[in-house]
Amino acid sequence: MTILRPLIIATFAFLCLAGFLPGPLRPDSIGARDRIGERQGILRTSRHIKASLQPRMVNVTRTPTITTTNGTFRITPRWGKEGLFAFGAGIVYMLDLEIGTPGQGVSVILDTGSYTMLVNPDCIRAADEHACEMYGHYDTGKSATAQYLNSYFVAQFGTGYMEGVWYNETVYIGQDSLPLPDSRVGVNTWSDYLWAGVLGVSYGMAWNTGYPTLLDLLVSEGYIEVPIFSLGVGYQGGGSSSNIIFGGVDRRKYRGYLEPVEIYPKPSAQIELYEQVGYWINLTSLGITPPGQEEETLTDSDFERMMLIDSGSTYTYIDADLVATVAKALNAYIDDRGVYFVPCESRDLDGYVNFGFNYGNMIIRASYADFIVDFDDYCALGIQPADAGVATWVLGNSFIRAAYIVFDQQNDAIWLAQYSPCGDNGISDLTRDAGRELWLDMTGLC
Repeated sequence: MTILRPLIIATFAFLCLAGFLPGPLRPDSIGARDRIGERQGILRTSRHIKASLQPRMVNVTRTPTITTTNGTFRITPRWGKEGLFAFGAGIVYMLDLEIGTPGQGVSVILDTGSYTMLVNPDCIRAADEHACEMYGHYDTGKSATAQYLNSYFVAQFGTGYMEGVWYNETVYIGQDSLPLPDSRVGVNTWSDYLWAGVLGVSYGMAWNTGYPTLLDLLVSEGYIEVPIFSLGVGYQGGGSSSNIIFGGVDRRKYRGYLEPVEIYPKPSAQIELYEQVGYWINLTSLGITPPGQEEETLTDSDFERMMLIDSGSTYTYIDADLVATVAKALNAYIDDRGVYFVPCESRDLDGYVNFGFNYGNMIIRASYADFIVDFDDYCALGIQPADAGVATWVLGNSFIRAAYIVFDQQNDAIWLAQYSPCGDNGISDLTRDAGRELWLDMTGLC
């Protein structure tokens, strides 16, 4: 049995968005039913699903990428050696689900960097047994709707291991606990150094899987019209809500227009190159605005880096020389493991780290307060060096907190705006004309 190679990224030329059209770039491969859907006596009058997220400080944050071989799934790390893995702490965002009949409450890590659902780690061997117990288990023997699929998966991490079996099951999601029958759930039978489940929301059946994933099912069940969701995780330390909106955008969570950034390489090219598809986009500048000073661009005019938007990663990873420049500006220091730390009082300074896209059309400014990762007793720099010799760069939660992000699988695009919350009741549904709607109609209300 052949095992597909891990995801290895090379540098590619930037694909100009001048030809980007607001309409669909490919047909929707899933398709929504014409009905809104009535579930458990709840008549829905909208075409979006809102779910709350909870930020959690945990011991282990890296989540896997999954590839498939002849019905067997092998999970491989997103990159090789990671200096921060020994660091052993991070901040992730968790979503509450109910799984099975009757429903069993499980909290899972929301992960834009993977595309399947894994639950029920072995808490005896978990890195944090208390956290594992707190976030819940799924016992197939207690569910009347669990269907064993007679297939298995295995996972090898840098310092952890997991194996398990696949089930079809009913999963309930969102504030209305809407049911999704026949959801594919990976149930861990043995694990080491893992502490919670994972909900992957990257591309599913259109490119990565032979079965519908959660986002696919939301469309096919008629709960939403298009395979699009938006994410606003909120400020570090509170002060704003943290939500994911499936099938819509919350216009009271950002200001200005939404800038389309094309998925690059295109999904078809990613399949040929990496045998899987993710939310990769081009970063075209990196800069910093020190307190009381003018903005300084740290990159050349022809700078390009393909970055994976990964909510399963606490940190942003990029070239070591750029990290060192940012670290110097923030008075960061590096330890013997190669991890940059920052004085926690720097979070109170009025400075920004600036991420540019489409050659200046959109700049996302991450405040020091959100960019510096606060672990209460100490603070870490929100950007860390990618592994030497591996061109795998990541936009993690230190970036995601500063942006309102729309993940558009219909048009193969990421839409970006500056996160700037100003209240509630701003959600707009997206239809099959979502490209035009996002381009013209979804200006932020803040």
